[in-house]
Amino acid sequence: MGKTWLIILGIVAAGFAVFLLLPHVQPEPGPVPPAVIEEQPDAAEEEAAVDEPTVEVEEETAEAEEEAEPEEAPAPAIGYSIDGAIEATEYPHSTEIAGVGVYWTNDATYLRVGLVAPGTGFVAIGFDPVRRMEGANFILGYVEDGKGYFRDDFGTEPTAHMADVDRGGVDNIVSSAGAEWTDRTILEFIIPLDSGDEMDKPLVPGGTYTVLLAYHDLQDGFTTRHSRRGSGQIQLDAAP
Repeated sequence: MGKTWLIILGIVAAGFAVFLLLPHVQPEPGPVPPAVIEEQPDAAEEEAAVDEPTVEVEEETAEAEEEAEPEEAPAPAIGYSIDGAIEATEYPHSTEIAGVGVYWTNDATYLRVGLVAPGTGFVAIGFDPVRRMEGANFILGYVEDGKGYFRDDFGTEPTAHMADVDRGGVDNIVSSAGAEWTDRTILEFIIPLDSGDEMDKPLVPGGTYTVLLAYHDLQDGFTTRHSRRGSGQIQLDAAP
């Protein structure tokens, strides 16, 4: 009996030892639900988000300021077209002197003139002479090979004139253009009423002035003798 218990205890002890030596098998874990991660914006993104509405407001403000800009004031006489072509209603005043059509308009600062002369030579106009050509402010011009040439002169003697720049003055023609046809020459130019140049004769809005006209039928140039000349008067508009 005693041996029997000893045998049983030996078997149990051996089985327990075997159990301890066997590897334990862990059950496979089931799927783990993904964690929910809330991404927080970094500092740069937060600053951009804060600045964005401000930028939009500034752009809208700039657009509003552009829309609110006042319209430009109407251009003075100098802004009119100077292209060597004279339309029927382009100039409010006109006359004919020595066969030359004289057209003009002015504001408080500038005088705009159009001349239409017969022939294809030079054309000249002198403003406010003292004695014959002396003391007059001359503008001379001609067209050659489709290009207009103009010069600002002053009457130095009763029968002579000289370029302002040759006497220490300035050529004060602001804008000019010319065109030439088979039977006529068209010149347009703008000059200041008072350039401040000692070689020019000041003109006053509302004043009436004697003007000299001369032209040549065929020859161009600034020193060519005229084939016809004459004188007349023009009256300027009063200052607006």
